[in-house]
Amino acid sequence: MGTLFYEAGNHTVPGFSGGASAGDYGYVGLYLWQLTLDVSGAHPPRLDFHPECDDRTRERVLNLTGEKPGRPAPFHISQVFTADQPAEHYRNGVSQVLSYIHAGDCYQVNLSNKYTGDYQGEPYTAFRALCQAVPVPHSAYVNAGSYQVISISPELFLSIENGNRVISKPIKGTRPRDLNSPENDQRIAESLAAAEKDRAENLMIVDLIRNDLSRFCEPFSVSVPQLFSIESYENVHQLVSTVEGRLQPGNTPLKALLSAFPGGSITGAPKRRAMEIIDDLEPHRRGPYCGSVFRWDFSNNLESNIAIRTLMTDSEGRIHCWAGCGIVADSDPEDEYCESVDKVQKLMDVLEAL
Repeated sequence: MGTLFYEAGNHTVPGFSGGASAGDYGYVGLYLWQLTLDVSGAHPPRLDFHPECDDRTRERVLNLTGEKPGRPAPFHISQVFTADQPAEHYRNGVSQVLSYIHAGDCYQVNLSNKYTGDYQGEPYTAFRALCQAVPVPHSAYVNAGSYQVISISPELFLSIENGNRVISKPIKGTRPRDLNSPENDQRIAESLAAAEKDRAENLMIVDLIRNDLSRFCEPFSVSVPQLFSIESYENVHQLVSTVEGRLQPGNTPLKALLSAFPGGSITGAPKRRAMEIIDDLEPHRRGPYCGSVFRWDFSNNLESNIAIRTLMTDSEGRIHCWAGCGIVADSDPEDEYCESVDKVQKLMDVLEAL
């Protein structure tokens, strides 16, 4: 299990060389036991051991899991989140992307902004609070020692079952929900489902992911069983498609993950050129944001997310959060800025209220 930073794309995308230095590519660990806690409360805790796990380790783990848990350590935002670059800078970046698109240099680019605050306390407490406030299917927490990754992601990057069936569910298209009016909330969802701009944006990424999967899936096995579905979460509606295939013999799930990394929904199209534009326009490092948190088990199952709606705490007491949007030919800079804020405002509000 581990996390791949967006900058690991320096080594996975042929011909791309971004500005990241060595050692900034994430954290991966090999574990012989796993304690699964369903934060939604729908399933009881589950403890699994690999057959190679030694008796001493088993005993220590069983003793630890048998202890009565203490009270959760507190978490507090001591300095509220502020954007690393002002709104006008982000809007100017969108305008520059539009210039590239209109010149025929690319079709879509995902441009992000970064927010930073100060914190005190236990990052895992922040993760638990966010999971309760914004329940999503692909959230994850990684404690890498000097930093912690808190991913509240609704997006599946790659799921590979038994080393065979490959599934990817790209998200492109977002609208804030109106929880005060069910009727208006339904209209918002229907409007998103019919929005030409969002459908075009989604389709571009579906085509990119079909191409990515074709590099490691069996010939003629890649298909799109669902196109432009609506998935609704606590704060937003999302436009989601599903791409499937069968893993080609000789390829492992990890090879497939690295071959497709980073996900096309958070780069743009074509992928390498979009990443070059991102590298030129964004003044910040993305780190875990737009990377992936993944697990690969001994049964050859792999599950990975696209690390959107993702935060990182560091050893200096800072907490970082990123938000971005996919820019296409008819994007409006102000609309894209507002959409990017909508995606993470709920997360920041929850943490600032703790």
